[in-house]
Amino acid sequence: MKFSKLIVAAVAVGAGAALLAACQKKEEGPAEAMGKKIDSAVKDAGSQLSEAADKAKADAQVAMEKAKEGAKDLSQKTGEKVEEAGQKIQDSAKK
Repeated sequence: MKFSKLIVAAVAVGAGAALLAACQKKEEGPAEAMGKKIDSAVKDAGSQLSEAADKAKADAQVAMEKAKEGAKDLSQKTGEKVEEAGQKIQDSAKK
C-alpha cells in the first residue's frame, strides 16, 4: 500500500511540474515578434484610413453645400434676367 501511495504521489508531482512548465512565459521568437509588428501596422493603417475617410466625407459635404448655394444664387440671377427680358419685351410692345 505504501508503494502505491508513493507512485500516486510521484505522478501527482510530475503532473504538477508539467503544468507549471506549460504556464511559464516563453521568449517570443522572431516570427511572433514580426507577427506582432504586422498586427500593429495593420491596426494603424486601418485607423489612418478611417480618419481619411471621415475627412473626405466632411470635405464632400462642404463642397455639396457650396454647390447648392452656387446653384441657388445662379438660379436667382437667371430668374432676375428673365424677368428683365420680359419687362423689356412688354415695354417695346407698348411703343
